[in-house]
Amino acid sequence: MQRLFRKKRDYVLERLQQLGVKVEAEPEGTFYVWANLTDLPEPLDDGLSFFEAGLSENVITVPGVFFDVNPEKRRYGQYHNYCRISFGPEMETLKRGLGSLERVIAKHR
Repeated sequence: MQRLFRKKRDYVLERLQQLGVKVEAEPEGTFYVWANLTDLPEPLDDGLSFFEAGLSENVITVPGVFFDVNPEKRRYGQYHNYCRISFGPEMETLKRGLGSLERVIAKHR
């Protein structure tokens, strides 16, 4: 099982790098990638906008702000330039999803 998930993790990390999405810390014990979107063109450099754009291609990512516990709104969302991407699905699904994200990003370049 570890070999299978490592293969999928490595594939997703490589594809994200090709797409211009930074990953500052490679996952070691989860099946999610914490993706930094700051190098993408606007509006895709924002997790919510990236999520919405992905929906147009039937891809779901999770905006980073969903993980920002900030109940009193004392700071501006430090995670707004991030999203979480799962490498849990089957490899063919990952390939399709990352191909879709590539099309989304290409539309804004």
